[in-house]
Amino acid sequence: MRILLLTPRISGVGGIAQHVRQLARRLRRSGHDARILSSETMRLQLRKGAANAGYAALAALKALSGSFDIVHGHNLPAAIPAGIAKAKARVMTMHGVYWRQIRLLYGRLLGGAARLAERELLSGMDAVTTVTLEAMKYYRSLDLRVKYIPNAIDLSELPRNGERISSPQITYLGRLSREKGVDLLVEAALRGLKGLVVAGEGPLRPSVERAARKGLLKFLGALPRWKALRILAGSDVAILPSREEGVSTVLLEAMALRIPVVATRVSGTIEVVRNGRDAVLVDPRAEELAEAAERLLEDRDYAEMLAENAYERVLSAFNWDIVQEAYLKLYESLL
Repeated sequence: MRILLLTPRISGVGGIAQHVRQLARRLRRSGHDARILSSETMRLQLRKGAANAGYAALAALKALSGSFDIVHGHNLPAAIPAGIAKAKARVMTMHGVYWRQIRLLYGRLLGGAARLAERELLSGMDAVTTVTLEAMKYYRSLDLRVKYIPNAIDLSELPRNGERISSPQITYLGRLSREKGVDLLVEAALRGLKGLVVAGEGPLRPSVERAARKGLLKFLGALPRWKALRILAGSDVAILPSREEGVSTVLLEAMALRIPVVATRVSGTIEVVRNGRDAVLVDPRAEELAEAAERLLEDRDYAEMLAENAYERVLSAFNWDIVQEAYLKLYESLL
């Protein structure tokens, strides 16, 4: 099959970028002609406020230059080029409920506009997939053809050795934004939580940098993926303070590295881990995050039990062999 994969970004540690990179790699290994159309492959350098809109417009023009069996977009900015591209079938993967993320970031007005645009754009797809069951139920309520295909990780990409830069080491990797709850980490550090290590990029970077200058946490900026994974592998605890989340790739990576996890009871996370069995789940509140992290630092037997259970769970339910097969079956059913 000739397959075009669409995503605004393909570099960095972001979960969607990793998902698309891995899918393309595996499709090629299986003998398919899989191509990626991203800002990086088009060599675009767009300012942050206009990055998604700029990508959608320019990718739409670029997508017209070829013909494909399958065009597969990831998240709503890819829907416009996916709808315009010459293809026998169009697939859109939603990594969460997109308009809810927009509402959380930019308010009700833009969130409402995104909700209307989302419904219109997805109606033009031959199939929609979601990485969470919650999102699947929502999009099915819009009378769309929806299939649940979870996120996954490739264990062969994980480091054998970790890197420690703090003792203790409580690590957050990801976007520095409100929906990811990074402000809650800063608040937890202000409340006295020691050992926070933060790596990533995003609109809340200035507040994280201020906290780092005060000695409240260590801030590493945006790291290459190999370096970020080494930091994660050397951690005592992985912390995910999100207010809104699909299936976090960092969560799956921490599970596969046997790093105990503190996460919030939100959307996709509660579909992956179970409180008290695979992780400690709390509400998105700074004091609860701090208390849970400190408990895991103090009770290492409990932390190790959670980490071992999480490792077994990620092996059985979130591996790429299962996910690749699900995507291929979907593609074939549409042709």
